[in-house]
Amino acid sequence: LGLAVAGMPERTSAMATGASAGVTERSQRFAASLPPLRHERVRRVYLLRHGMTDWNLRGLVQGAGHDIELNEAGRGQASFAAEELAALPISLVASSHLARASETADAVHALHPAAKRLVDAGFGECNYGELEGRCLHSDDDDAHRYKRQFDEVSANMELDADAGYPSGETANEVVARARKALGKLLQEACGPEDSHICIVGHGRINRLLLASLLYADATKFGHIEQGNTAISVVDYDPMIGEDGTCTGAWSEVVLNYCAHTEDRGAASGGCY
Repeated sequence: LGLAVAGMPERTSAMATGASAGVTERSQRFAASLPPLRHERVRRVYLLRHGMTDWNLRGLVQGAGHDIELNEAGRGQASFAAEELAALPISLVASSHLARASETADAVHALHPAAKRLVDAGFGECNYGELEGRCLHSDDDDAHRYKRQFDEVSANMELDADAGYPSGETANEVVARARKALGKLLQEACGPEDSHICIVGHGRINRLLLASLLYADATKFGHIEQGNTAISVVDYDPMIGEDGTCTGAWSEVVLNYCAHTEDRGAASGGCY
């Protein structure tokens, strides 16, 4: 039966786990390319960015305040990502509450219909404050000014995790809510059978969360790329000590895997 988790409404209960019935040779190759879990306590997280939106193409800052749906290309990318993951025994699919991430997660869930489907706003995109809704790609003075401001704050975030966008969030604030959502998912939503978990988020929050998990430093997000429907795979080892206390270690398996879209010539949109 399904789990009810505060702040994470469940969409579909799971009576069984296992890989999707829609497995292809491509999805089998991807699954076979990943190393096995080191031991039975390890949980593997497949962290995805959402598919493309029209705002991505136009260079408009979506952030937390603009709930934009996937466009046709984005729905195709979501389908490609879902196929890539189809041979894996994913038993829980979670996402941000925003439509672009939720739609992408729904595509993954469609090929894992027995999986639990959860939503948590803690996985929502960074709040870019006064820059949200602004166009950064137009060839006019306003767009150039907004782009300089966006890039300056982003560069400052790589130096100071307390740096943030005007009237928006700092890196530390984004990481705090993302790690809270992740911790709640691992501790409250996951059962012993949930070793393979998919989470669909957004470009900046995914980069900050990965830097925090892998390097214990959110400012190290700069080199982590996130194309549309990029798949990053990380393992969580709870490492129970001899005294019974539980600590956790995260390790990188794959970052920013995009072959499922690149092989098909599917372009990636903006990072906002």
